[in-house]
Amino acid sequence: MTIEELSDELISYGSLQKMQDMYLYLLAKRTTIYFRKNAQMFKYKEISAEQAQQLVLRFKYLGEMDVGEKRKAQLGAISYLLKGQTQRLRLSTVGDYQGNESLVIRFLYNLNQEKPAYFIAKDAELIQQKIQEERGLYLFSGPTGSGKTTLMYHIAQHTKGQVITIEDPVEIEEPHFLQLQTNEKIQQTYDQLIKLSLRHRPDLLIIGEIRDQLTAKAAIRAALTGHTVLATVHAKGVTETKSRLLDLLGNQAELGDCLNGVIYQQLFLDYQKQSRALLAYEFFTGLLEKREWSEAYAQIQESGLIYGKG
Repeated sequence: MTIEELSDELISYGSLQKMQDMYLYLLAKRTTIYFRKNAQMFKYKEISAEQAQQLVLRFKYLGEMDVGEKRKAQLGAISYLLKGQTQRLRLSTVGDYQGNESLVIRFLYNLNQEKPAYFIAKDAELIQQKIQEERGLYLFSGPTGSGKTTLMYHIAQHTKGQVITIEDPVEIEEPHFLQLQTNEKIQQTYDQLIKLSLRHRPDLLIIGEIRDQLTAKAAIRAALTGHTVLATVHAKGVTETKSRLLDLLGNQAELGDCLNGVIYQQLFLDYQKQSRALLAYEFFTGLLEKREWSEAYAQIQESGLIYGKG
């Protein structure tokens, strides 16, 4: 089997089974390939170290990553062609101190394939309603792979007018949105692309991640100039999300003038072992609404809907 055939087999299997991630760890003479779905790991097959190296090189090349760099962590994204269809992939590689590289592939699905399910549906409806009612900044947080981007995109689908997204890289392809991707090689940073996007007067702006002060300040400026801005922040809860942005800004007044709401999301398995999202949130304008994480979690435990962590 050629490396091209092996990579086709792996991506085809992951796509058909709606896997979330594929892991390839080059740790010994033989390498094991795993897939992950709903927090469960599946051993797929073992391959030789040579095949593993060739797979890593192939995906790095396809993802326009630096194939000669084995030490530094790298990110990439591709649309992988499979029998006339494409599967969107996000790639991540990193090498250990010996130069052995590991590869993680995230399988990304379009909005028609990604239909989020919620334990408490009225919470998702309330979030949609609040964001439609008033312009400003809304922050989304939650663990990696918890569906933050999917939730923001579904909210954006109900927006009348132009939607612009800025991501690193673009995760979900949506032909009706203007999608921009960061590229530091040509100075297309989050900060620069946010400034550029405002000239297009978006009705809603999605920022893939606020990770530094420049991006935080740019997001604040966009919200203060009358735009609806949805952005993700790495944090462990609603209160922690607000605190994280305050740490980046160092100025509570700027944030208080435009922050309308914070949403925290985490995935769990329901009694049918299907992934569902549980939401906590706090809104600071209009009719104040709040859902404590402990309250939401206790409600689904009492209802018997939850099976385990997703």
